[in-house]
Amino acid sequence: VAEAALQVWKLHRVLCRKSDPVSRQLFQQVVEKAPIPAPFSKKDDSEDFSIFRLFWDRLCGDLGDRLEELLSSGEHAKLAGDIAGMYPAVRASAIDMLGRLYDTMQAGSGSLLEDATSSSMGILGGSAALEDTLLPSSFGGVGNTEEDTLVTATSADTWTRADTKSSDGQGRGFLSGGTSTTSLSAIFKSPEWKNLETTGLWPVQQAFLEASRTRLCAPVQFMFPEGVSIDEDGVAIAAKPTLPSRYDMQKLDQSIRAELALADPREGGGDLSMTAMIADVVVDMVEQFCIRAQTAVVDVGDDGCLTVNGRPTDDLLHNLKVANVMNAMATSIKNAPENTFVVPYRPAMSPQNVEAANVCGGSLMPAMLEIESTVKAMILAPLCRALNKRVAAAIAVMHQGAYLEESLVGGGGGSFVEKHLSGLYDDIAEYHLAKLPVDYASYVASTVATYSIYTFVSNASLIRPLGETSRLRITQDLADFELALEQLVFKAGSNMSLTQVDHGKPYAELRAVRQMLFWTGLSNAKKTQSASSIAKSMLREVWVKDVRPSTVFHFLFSFAPKLLSSPHHSKRMRPQDYVQTLIQLDGATEDGEGKAWMTTMACCDSYQQRESVDSGRDGDRRVAAILMMLGPELLRRRRH
Repeated sequence: VAEAALQVWKLHRVLCRKSDPVSRQLFQQVVEKAPIPAPFSKKDDSEDFSIFRLFWDRLCGDLGDRLEELLSSGEHAKLAGDIAGMYPAVRASAIDMLGRLYDTMQAGSGSLLEDATSSSMGILGGSAALEDTLLPSSFGGVGNTEEDTLVTATSADTWTRADTKSSDGQGRGFLSGGTSTTSLSAIFKSPEWKNLETTGLWPVQQAFLEASRTRLCAPVQFMFPEGVSIDEDGVAIAAKPTLPSRYDMQKLDQSIRAELALADPREGGGDLSMTAMIADVVVDMVEQFCIRAQTAVVDVGDDGCLTVNGRPTDDLLHNLKVANVMNAMATSIKNAPENTFVVPYRPAMSPQNVEAANVCGGSLMPAMLEIESTVKAMILAPLCRALNKRVAAAIAVMHQGAYLEESLVGGGGGSFVEKHLSGLYDDIAEYHLAKLPVDYASYVASTVATYSIYTFVSNASLIRPLGETSRLRITQDLADFELALEQLVFKAGSNMSLTQVDHGKPYAELRAVRQMLFWTGLSNAKKTQSASSIAKSMLREVWVKDVRPSTVFHFLFSFAPKLLSSPHHSKRMRPQDYVQTLIQLDGATEDGEGKAWMTTMACCDSYQQRESVDSGRDGDRRVAAILMMLGPELLRRRRH
């Protein structure tokens, strides 16, 4: 193929350089005016005429047809697998052929093209080889039969002379030795390679990928089989699916690396450019693995994850084992590129091996994301919701008089966090996080910590009345609460700290609330200030940017007259139930802020209608006006 392509290329150069002595037209123009035979007809009439392009298109088309016939023919069906297995070597040889052929063709030109973008016609055909003036040395002298191989190979007139070289293979020495200096990117961008890959080698490539997919997916079909047990009467009853053993996962890991190694020239005889192609097959296998794993997960819902005392149920323990199996698969996928292309060659690995490992890792990212999304949706999300329900119930106890002034006079007995939350977080770490891999345990701990902070702050801001002693006790509990959550995140096993959870937003609010509790904007010394000046002063506070608007709204209610009903009272709900409408069980709060503002406006409107009959001296009547001024601005800042 290389020799024939070189001869056609030389013919194309002659047609472009020689002219008809009668008509004074280039032979290229004369040939272009002649009708093109149907088998060689151009696919795109807008392209410039090129003998080489016609030859290459027909070559790739015939090659593809022959291979398709060979693979689909009944008499050669037994050889289809062997033919497909030759694709890595065939692809590597084709790339090497195009690279060396390009080097030889460009040797006689005025300049070397560093990439395929230098010419619109490609690196082999068209006018790419003719845009530069031929060097004088590229024309063979008369009678000079001992000229250099390079000059012989590139001279535009050598095709007219008989080949004087022997048939021992010296005539194609430009393909048999040396290494191409053409970059792979130039070859892959060329229309010649694209045509060869998508037409000539396409049948073998598809057969190779199908065989690889079959080898990888065959073991997956037998994983997670439905479990069967026998009762005391000998009757078969359904049981939980059987999970893959450690040996099964190791075999699957070896299969993945064996397929990826086909792209390694030393191991599989292929080319490193096949890495992404084979990685896509691995992604398909992982998708089937996740589908099989979903059938093994027991659908327990939020209420079936925990027992009465907060321990995991048998169904949840089974699901946690499935999560460990999925983590083993994720670990194999993550380590496969380095174990395949880098580790076997240390310490003498080449930059090409490192680049292949990086490309492979990027191509396998969809598989990692598929595993992660499956585990989170099927196992971790229900567990987080169940744990957060327990946390919400424990935090709601603060509304049973934990921060009333009279209940705090005696002191002693430990803080609210020590009594009701520290032990709960210890149980979560011991009975749930310890049974999960580090990545999944970190996700659960982060979700629980985020929800806990928002729920604790929202419940504390709803407490009325909020005296000086209550503020001090809440501040102390916030410090203990931060320490308990820091320990929870640490026990998950990752390097993440509480300050990094959810980009640091929950932690920032936890610290800002301590400053908010001792805000003095409505103190007796400022009784004469207007509501607008107080609102502007509050917006300039440092802590405002880190606190949710709903927290500020609820906190201001603690200064209001009794006639201004709290949001949960206006809704006729318990405080903990009202907080649950603002904070979702996964820790999301954006939807709740709008609801909190609508409820606050309803409370203020109701108060303004009854304000004239309020003869009491309790509270500050400016609170309603301050709320109506603050609300739109706080929500606007949060959106931006």
